[in-house]
Amino acid sequence: MDESRRLYPDFDLTRSWDLPNIPALPDDEDFESYLKRIGFSADQLQYVRRSYGNSIAEDIAHVSALSCLAELQDETAGEGDFRILDGYDTIANHLAQGIDIRLETIIESVEWNNNGVRIAAADGQIFEADRALITLPIGVLQTGRVQFSPDLPANKQAAIQNLSMGPGIKMMYRFDEPIVPVHISTIYSALNPPMWWSPTFGRDLPYQIWTAFATGNWARELLALGEAGALQKGLETLRQELGRPDIQPSATHLENWPADPFALGAYSVTPPGCVGARDELAKPLEKRLYWAGEATAPLPWIGTVHGAYASGRRAAAEILNDF
Repeated sequence: MDESRRLYPDFDLTRSWDLPNIPALPDDEDFESYLKRIGFSADQLQYVRRSYGNSIAEDIAHVSALSCLAELQDETAGEGDFRILDGYDTIANHLAQGIDIRLETIIESVEWNNNGVRIAAADGQIFEADRALITLPIGVLQTGRVQFSPDLPANKQAAIQNLSMGPGIKMMYRFDEPIVPVHISTIYSALNPPMWWSPTFGRDLPYQIWTAFATGNWARELLALGEAGALQKGLETLRQELGRPDIQPSATHLENWPADPFALGAYSVTPPGCVGARDELAKPLEKRLYWAGEATAPLPWIGTVHGAYASGRRAAAEILNDF
């Protein structure tokens, strides 16, 4: 990464985000239009699409400039990325200790009133409580598959509908022998998929796994090829980037979040003109329904596991304060 930033100033600009002090239009505009307005070149815009745009799960022409600038200028999240070598599930397993968790329990309805909350599952289970915390992804909330009775207020429904769920996929390839030197952990490509990393980086293993990440229009293009076609396209891109037409994975897998009925996308996106939707979504309702999940997290943390975790802590504090 450091070498790429040193060799390619246009790429470095999309990592440092040293932008002129020019605000977005008051009524908001898409991020691509904003960057063009402040003088970004075609090459710089393409770097933004490949790196930043791919990371926020949507093409920059469909994302709020106000939202992007607020996220880029907020330093509360700190700098750098950190890996959990034993996997993300270690966090969930730790937090789940001593808690009654029901897996494979599909919720169909949420009744809420002055007496409390009554939740019905597809398998007939009924859960009753004083309060409920809703963490459903935006894509699932938008389908109306979970029925709220009474209906959610108009401002809450508008917040749900005004956000969008960015399409995102991961394609994973296992190679029984290393295909790149051990000091390389990440690859950015001018092709599709635009970004790769190795979850086996830093591990003393005889094999390597490489993961391709694509969202927005990158993901739409790959998904149009079908699963086999997308995996083959990804392999062709990796072969071309490495100059290794001979490499052949021993196993492959495509994680298609838009097709997952319990996700319906990668994570939430703020379209132009919808900056206030996240704050509205996060507001409790009548001390009965509380809201968490990455879509309600602070702007620098949306679309992340730590954002979902932080939103849960915020919602837990709200519940405790309301007793």
